[in-house]
Amino acid sequence: MFKIPLSLKPKLPKPDYPDGNRSEFDLPDEPNAQQGIPVMGGAAIGFGILGIFTKGYIFVPLAFISSAVALFMGNVSWAFVGFLLAVAGLLTSPVLLAMIGISWLLP
Repeated sequence: MFKIPLSLKPKLPKPDYPDGNRSEFDLPDEPNAQQGIPVMGGAAIGFGILGIFTKGYIFVPLAFISSAVALFMGNVSWAFVGFLLAVAGLLTSPVLLAMIGISWLLP
């Protein structure tokens, strides 16, 4: 019986080289795929969740900053989710809402 390997990242079969010389066929063995979670995107989402459930005045600005950095690094979907969580953290933080409300008194 033939075993079929099951994987989410299947390995491509190696091509047969006519003379055994690989210099003509200089292709990388595996494609350049990003492995795992992007660091800044994960930080944006993590800070956004922490901003909702813990001290919002600490983690909400960090979520906004890391979302912006993740956006410029090319992690658009991660940055968008982090930004949405940061907005939710802003709206659920009474301290930040008070800061926004009091800021109109400043000249």
